[in-house]
Amino acid sequence: MPAAPGLARLVAALDDGDGLLTQAIAVLRAAVPEPDPACLPAGTADRQLLAVHERAVGRPLELTVACPACGALTTLQLGRADVGEHHPRSAWCSPGVGVREPSYADLLAAGGDPHRLLALCRVGEGATLDDLARVEGSLCGPLRSSCCDCGAPLEVDVDVVALVLRALSGLRVDIDREVHLLASRYGWDLAVIESLPDERRRRLAALVAGATP
Repeated sequence: MPAAPGLARLVAALDDGDGLLTQAIAVLRAAVPEPDPACLPAGTADRQLLAVHERAVGRPLELTVACPACGALTTLQLGRADVGEHHPRSAWCSPGVGVREPSYADLLAAGGDPHRLLALCRVGEGATLDDLARVEGSLCGPLRSSCCDCGAPLEVDVDVVALVLRALSGLRVDIDREVHLLASRYGWDLAVIESLPDERRRRLAALVAGATP
């Protein structure tokens, strides 16, 4: 995978979508435009999204969970290396009848209707929703660990798409401020500022802020 673009460009890509999937596609297109991430199996696209976040931010996703036994907070990390490789799946039910794993584009087109999604992904006639569930490979489901305090088992449902987009959204205020400072001081357009390496953008913005009365 090519190096992820700067955080400013990834955060700006969030404005190109009006929902989780469209935002995820926009972020991936900003980072890995070919092949079109919307057409990749969801499991592949989810892993790309996780990798893009980790490369851009410099650390894995973090999720803080309260222990149901003792109440202690445990921070769990979820990095690209933690989820293994994805192998696109398909299920063959009988000769000429089967179903393939959905892509982001399929999920968008289905609009949350599982029967519509099945119609988009099946081959021939006769595949069922259970067959579709067998080939679903997204990074959405239980994350298991243990409490850092008492050792009790922990389990939390995660959705990598939602977690990555929430993490990027949380950086918006600081990045928008840096972009505003640089644009106001130097007159650079957004494309120039967003192309700057993250450390250089932060350093220049800090200099501008320090010089501002």
